[in-house]
Amino acid sequence: MKFEIKKLLNRNELWIAFLILLTAGCGDFIYTINLYRGYYLSEILTPISLSVLDNFTNSPAELFFSLLLPVISCYIGSSIAVEERNNEITSCIFTRISKKKQIIKQGLAVAFMSSIVFTTALLVNLILITLFFPAEGMNYFSQPEQYILSQSDYWIFEDLIKYRPILYLTLTIFYRSMVAGVFAWFGYGLSHMFDFFQKIHVVVAPFIIITAFEILSIIIKSLTNSTNAWTQISLYSSTYTFKEVIPTLTLLGLLIIWGAIGIYIGTKREDIY
Repeated sequence: MKFEIKKLLNRNELWIAFLILLTAGCGDFIYTINLYRGYYLSEILTPISLSVLDNFTNSPAELFFSLLLPVISCYIGSSIAVEERNNEITSCIFTRISKKKQIIKQGLAVAFMSSIVFTTALLVNLILITLFFPAEGMNYFSQPEQYILSQSDYWIFEDLIKYRPILYLTLTIFYRSMVAGVFAWFGYGLSHMFDFFQKIHVVVAPFIIITAFEILSIIIKSLTNSTNAWTQISLYSSTYTFKEVIPTLTLLGLLIIWGAIGIYIGTKREDIY
């Protein structure tokens, strides 16, 4: 797996994606600084609310960590198997190591590195926000403290939001990065599932599929006239209710399984190697 990680680190795509995300994270910080210039301390939100993930400021940089996340995470390395096949080097690789082990290790490396790239960019944004914005600013709920403490637990990890907001935001960063890794794994699996898939297909297909799932979620909610959380997929929400976790984790599980099936197919196929 170390060898596969080294190959990914030598890819221009990885460094381009990293620079895009890093620029987005730093750009969000600059945008927020300019937005609150001249405000009184009591009018400024706390760092947890000003993170690019919560996006209370409606920063355009947030799109790179939500709507465009499937495209960027797959761009990092999910198409590496397609490129190696096109360059006719897989036959050389498989004469030295087991095809099954190599494909699985490569898939894991792709998911891991995609998560690392997103984690690094988001942590930089978090560090900048916490260094330059006051922890004693307006609270996350924009409500008096006594009102917050009187609320019943509604969100998962709500106590962390109330009392350990930076820890909560850190966990949110790792969750969002995990989602990126799942998409990368899923895209890599798709690259083995269909022999006509080229690089552009691997990068774009997960975005199309997740968009289709979200549209389906909206249609079901509309047809059933339901306000129940089970009809809503919230992959990028940082404030889940207990009910919202079920459809979201179900979808992530399906993506992991779908990717694993694609990788399994790749270990059995002889026609594309």
